[in-house]
Amino acid sequence: MGVDFIREQSGKPWRKRWDKGLDRLKLPGLFDVQFASQQRTVTADIQCGTQLKIGDQLIVQSNGQTAIICSGQQQIGTISSIPSDMRGAITDCGGIALGIVERVGLFGNNAEVSIR
Repeated sequence: MGVDFIREQSGKPWRKRWDKGLDRLKLPGLFDVQFASQQRTVTADIQCGTQLKIGDQLIVQSNGQTAIICSGQQQIGTISSIPSDMRGAITDCGGIALGIVERVGLFGNNAEVSIR
């Protein structure tokens, strides 16, 4: 009863269950990765005393050759070396973009912000 019961209740052996499974995984399916929006990450210099955590949403505003970072109505940092294509993209959409904090520096004086 022991071995027969286990074989009967467990179904097909593992190898037979995954027969051609790797081939099926390579085919396109319902949950394929699609990149809908372009995203870039830049390093921002944060003012002293500002507390940021990963996932915070910030406002990135074009300011000539640089960009300023705001949290609500308060300026909390700057991006001094923003790439020209990113600056152009921000300017084209009204001079304002959404920024999300991806990583905060060890001392809290800089943060990596992804701009969408």
